[in-house]
Amino acid sequence: MIGAVVHRVDEVDSTQSALARLAQAGAPEGAVLTARHQTAGRGRRGRPWWDAPGESLLLSVLLRPTVSPAQAPQLSLVAALAVADALAAAASVAARIRWPNDVLVEGRKICGILPEATCRGDGGLDRVILGVGLNVDQPEFPPELAARATSLRLVTGRRHESERVLSALLDALDHRYADWRAGGFAEVREAWRGRSATLGSSVRLPDGRLGIAVDVAPDGALVVDAGDGRLARLVSGEPAAAH
Repeated sequence: MIGAVVHRVDEVDSTQSALARLAQAGAPEGAVLTARHQTAGRGRRGRPWWDAPGESLLLSVLLRPTVSPAQAPQLSLVAALAVADALAAAASVAARIRWPNDVLVEGRKICGILPEATCRGDGGLDRVILGVGLNVDQPEFPPELAARATSLRLVTGRRHESERVLSALLDALDHRYADWRAGGFAEVREAWRGRSATLGSSVRLPDGRLGIAVDVAPDGALVVDAGDGRLARLVSGEPAAAH
């Protein structure tokens, strides 16, 4: 289903915004919009997303799952797992997932994921537009990003064909999304745990304290040992940060 319809554009304000316009016009579930460059790309919490034309895989996917709005954030985790699958398949690169929506290689960010949900007037979930920004062919990054970001080219020492990476990613997304629709996050939970860079690490709780991430719950929440004899739950909308 995912990727049966793919819209390719050279430049766009944001693949998220452009696909939202297509969704409003009746685009089918699984439709994809990909661009060589975004002039107003955005990441989590509205942060700007930097890209140089032609060096990133920038895409958004239209999903219409029949779930509650509270389940929509789980798609960050599902998509991150699919990206890790695709990097292994297309480039033999081992990636790790930083909860909830970053994919890392050798400790540096190679991909960010942004799910944006829209609800109907009755409060039910209408659609989710899932954005993926994957660094493919960057030979370098701006100084403010260089210590935190990487690309397939930097990791492997060679260029990669974006269409091949895109094909692997759409295949992986289609597979993992089907699993999630069939059984919820519990269906992919063990695979996610196996790729996690967060479990066992220190994270900051919303109240400012540090805790240790010990598990991911069946609903996708991060379970944190708060150090006072209790376990705290963080959902993907909360501002946990890895340290």
